Amino acid sequence: MDNKNSQAIDANMIIKILYKDKALIALTTILIVILSTIFVFVNKSFKSEIILYGNDKVLTEIGENSQFSLSSFDFYSYLKKNSKTLRNVNLPDDKFLKEMTTKLTAQSETNDPMVKVKFSTNNKSEGENFAKEYPILAQNYLLERKNKFLDSQIKLLEQQYSFLTKNVDIRTTKDSLTDTLVSRLAYYRLLKNDPNPVVKYINSTTKPSLNKKLVIAGSLFLGIFLGILIAFMKEFSTTLDWDDIKKRKN
Repeated sequence: MDNKNSQAIDANMIIKILYKDKALIALTTILIVILSTIFVFVNKSFKSEIILYGNDKVLTEIGENSQFSLSSFDFYSYLKKNSKTLRNVNLPDDKFLKEMTTKLTAQSETNDPMVKVKFSTNNKSEGENFAKEYPILAQNYLLERKNKFLDSQIKLLEQQYSFLTKNVDIRTTKDSLTDTLVSRLAYYRLLKNDPNPVVKYINSTTKPSLNKKLVIAGSLFLGIFLGILIAFMKEFSTTLDWDDIKKRKN
C-alpha cells in the first residue's frame, strides 16, 4: 500500500513540476530550436558523393585496390598536380595531403567493385565540379599504374620468351615453365589492350552536409529534454536549500 502511495506521490510530483515549469521548458526548447536553425542555415558545408565501378579483373592483376589506391598519398599528390577544380592545390604539399585525408575518402565493400567516394567542401560549385572531374582523374591515375605495371611485366616476359626460343623449340617442348610463361605473356598483352576503363563513372550528387529537417527535429527533442532536466534540477535545488535552512533553524 505504501509503495502505491509513494508511486502516486512521485507521479503527482512529476506532473506538478512539469506544469509549474512549463514556461521554462517551452523557453528552453524554443531557444535550442532557434540556435539549431541558425546553425543549419549559417553552415555552408557540402558533401559530394561519387559512385564508381572498378574493373576488378585488371586491378587485382596489377596489385591495385581501388579503395586504397584512391586514398593513397600518391593519388592525392596526383590530384594536386592535375586537378583544375580543387581550391587548395596551392597549399604546401604536407598541408594539402593532411587536408585531403579529411576531405576525401574512398570506400568499397569486400568483393564489391562499386566504390563510394565522398568529398567535403564549403563551396557548392567546387563540390559539383570536382564530382565531374574526379572520375576522369581516377581513371587516368589508375590507367598509368596499369600501363606501368604491364609494360614492365610484358618486357620481362618477352625477354624470357626470346631467351627460350633461341635455346629450345617451344613448338615441341612441353613443360610447365614454358606453358606458364607463354600464357602469362598472352594474358598480360590481352589486359594491356583491354578497352574497358579501369574505373567507370556511375553517378554523383552534391548536397548540404546537414539534413536541415532532421537537425531541427532533433533540436526539438533535445530542447524538451534539456528543459525538463533544468526544471527538475531547479525544483530539487530549491527543495534542498529549503531543507538546509530548516535544519539550521532547528
